[in-house]
Amino acid sequence: MKGQVPFSATQKSNDAATALDDLVETVAAYGFGYRMEAEAAVSGARATLLALAIGTTLVGIMLAISFSYSMSKPISEATQVAERVAAGNFTDQIASHRRDELGRLLRSLATMQSHLKTRADHDCAMMAKLDAALNNMKLGVCMFGPDNRLILWNDLYLKMYRIPAGRIFVGSTLEQMLEARKAAGTNYRDLGQYDAKLQTAVETRSPDSLTAELVDGRIVNIAYQPVENVGWVSTHEDITDRTQNEARIAHLAFHDPLTELPNRAAFGNYLAETFQSASAGNETFALLCIDLDRFKEINDVYGHSAGDRFLKEIGRRLTVACDGAFLARLGGDEFTIVLSGGTQPAAAEELCERLSSVVDTPVRIDDYDVDGSFTVGVSIFPQHGSDVDSLVANAEAALYRAKAEQRGTIRFFEPAMDRHIREKRVLQGEIALALERNELELHFQPQAVSGGEVFGFEVLVRWRHPVRGMVSPGIFIPLAEETGLIGGIDEWVLREACREAASWPNPLSIAVNLSPIDFRRGDIPAMILSVLLETGLSPNRLEIEITEGVLIDDFERAIGILRKIKNLGVRVAMDDFGTGYSSLSYLQAFPFDKIKIDQSFVAKIGKNAQASAIIHAIVGLGRALELPVIAEGVETEEQLAFLVKEGCNEVQGYLIGRPQPIAQYRQVVAEFVGTSEMAAMAS
Repeated sequence: MKGQVPFSATQKSNDAATALDDLVETVAAYGFGYRMEAEAAVSGARATLLALAIGTTLVGIMLAISFSYSMSKPISEATQVAERVAAGNFTDQIASHRRDELGRLLRSLATMQSHLKTRADHDCAMMAKLDAALNNMKLGVCMFGPDNRLILWNDLYLKMYRIPAGRIFVGSTLEQMLEARKAAGTNYRDLGQYDAKLQTAVETRSPDSLTAELVDGRIVNIAYQPVENVGWVSTHEDITDRTQNEARIAHLAFHDPLTELPNRAAFGNYLAETFQSASAGNETFALLCIDLDRFKEINDVYGHSAGDRFLKEIGRRLTVACDGAFLARLGGDEFTIVLSGGTQPAAAEELCERLSSVVDTPVRIDDYDVDGSFTVGVSIFPQHGSDVDSLVANAEAALYRAKAEQRGTIRFFEPAMDRHIREKRVLQGEIALALERNELELHFQPQAVSGGEVFGFEVLVRWRHPVRGMVSPGIFIPLAEETGLIGGIDEWVLREACREAASWPNPLSIAVNLSPIDFRRGDIPAMILSVLLETGLSPNRLEIEITEGVLIDDFERAIGILRKIKNLGVRVAMDDFGTGYSSLSYLQAFPFDKIKIDQSFVAKIGKNAQASAIIHAIVGLGRALELPVIAEGVETEEQLAFLVKEGCNEVQGYLIGRPQPIAQYRQVVAEFVGTSEMAAMAS
């Protein structure tokens, strides 16, 4: 049993294996068929998929091409527009009608382009305004960056420095700009000064300025102003004309316009400085006062123009003679010299010798040789004065003494002159009290026609001093004019004379003298009107006498005042006719009511042919102008006869009557009195 079992199993195993092999072969046969079918199916699927892939690829390519065309073209166009916008061209528009995301992007780009265009337009407008502002400024302007390179400038800067357009540009260095100006001939004369100022302003970041001269002679004012985070700005102003005008004004303020010599103001400054220096250094100097002799005669004979040329030539000659000493013209025919250095008074005496030769040779004017001379007064510091005023007063005292004793000479100050000056000063102080103390009184001198009938009086003021007695008007009137007290005196004389005349039964006229000093006040017409209203005197009975000194200082102003006086109904007469500078021209400028022949001509009747000829000419002039002429200073019958013969119908003088208090002429002011009665009263 044990032997059969293994056999059966083995047999069965073999049978099973055989069956299995048969099955495998069968299955393999079917599997190969299936494989072949599967491979055929896969092969077909691959072909189909390849066709689909190729088709899909072609469709993708077509879609990509279509998408690229529809997307890239607007983007490309928008990019080109953006590039032109970046270049500042805003004329193109970005198409943005799409409704997709690209459309939104393009619309955003279009909005941005619009904003940029608005900003650019605003910036352009601002730049245009800036350009207009820069080019309409009255200053040259340029701006530099922190690296000293040019940022901007205006047209006036180029014009001021004559720099051609295009020679400088944005980014030019400071050195290049200065080279451009050097080539144009407009660089600074002192370049070191400019560099130092600029360096200081840049380094300290603080404003600064300087006035510089260019090599072409012009003057410019330059201001530097640092600008935060930018650099610095400089402004340039051509102040040549202003500087020259200021220099001219300063020159006129301290120089005489006729002779170009220093004037009174310059003399005062120089004398004060010299005095301080001499006082501090224990030094000495001389002061010389010079007065041309008979200069009025030169004007009268040769005319003002010739007189001016004479003064200019004398000024030139004095300058040469002074040899560096300070020379000034104080006005009119007055000169002064301040002589420093050397030993005094020897140096002053040496200068005086040179001055004596100045007028040795006549001054040639046109076809005439005009002779001249001058008188000199000298004072020495410190011998003749311990202060400026004393030195001037003592030099003038020496001058007056020389003129009084002998014109054409030179006098040094002496102590005796000082006593005269002190007396003069005391007298000036007493004049101020004369009105308050009722020390002034009126005297009346009759004026009559040649037949003897008195028609009026000239009113004269006298000073009866309680100690000195009667003080001559020739002494106290000039002193009153010097101190400015003459105005109050003249107003008192006018008021008292009008009050007195208003009380007369016989309506005679009165003639009252007014000083040239009065006309500087400007209220003379108002004062006269006030006096007339107060006293009740008729204006046609009042005559104001003036000398041509009223007209010399300010002609137009004086003429205006005189016209206002005439408009009140008051007459105006010219006193001392024929003795001044331009008496004839003044007659043409103002309608005087009367001219008065100076007594110096009357006194020479029968003694001097020229004086008689002058009287003849004056009377003839009055007749031609239908202007009354009155002669003063008539003292003899011979003089009266000559005047009557010449046709002068009005006279005044001792022959007619002396100046007396009105009490001596009560009968005259009460009724008519003839010549014989007047002579009796005068005696």
